[in-house]
Amino acid sequence: MKTIILKHHKIYCGFDIQKRHINHKGEFVITAGISNNGVLGQSDIKAKVFESHTITIDMFGCAFYRSFAYKMVTHARVFSLKPKFEINHKIGLFLSTLFFGYHKKFGYENMCSWAKIKNDKVILPLKPTANTQTLDDIDFHFMEKFIAELEQCRLAELQAYLKATGLENTTLSNAEENALNVFNNKNSGGGVIPHAA
Repeated sequence: MKTIILKHHKIYCGFDIQKRHINHKGEFVITAGISNNGVLGQSDIKAKVFESHTITIDMFGCAFYRSFAYKMVTHARVFSLKPKFEINHKIGLFLSTLFFGYHKKFGYENMCSWAKIKNDKVILPLKPTANTQTLDDIDFHFMEKFIAELEQCRLAELQAYLKATGLENTTLSNAEENALNVFNNKNSGGGVIPHAA
């Protein structure tokens, strides 16, 4: 079996981004923890910008798929994994679930680091016709379909909840619709919320 095909991004920035640098401009800043999927806010402070379509893992083992470019704080020991193949939103979400167990293994007393996980192996789905375990044999279609089915299931649950609570015909104001559109356009990172797994 091959190890997961990911490349570790090292952090190259001359300083540590702090909360005071958050000014709601520029790229999102990633920190440790599950609050807001690890997004601290936005900053236009000069720092290394990491590519979109990557996975971040923090010192607690919390893993999130990032569909957007971002910066990272260095004091929170967050690192970025970049697949050596192109991924889309659904594949990114699937891959981030491969690290679900890390939050049970790591914490303040035993912080997650690249050195501690770089030799970990994960199991990826293979195409039914696969005879080997190469990049060409990975079943990316299955990953996309699996995540799409989960999304449909959650949407059906939400619709049932809204109907049961009498909120199915709720109309949003223009300000609410605008806020929702801004949120959907900027926060499509998705990811793993360990305590909900």
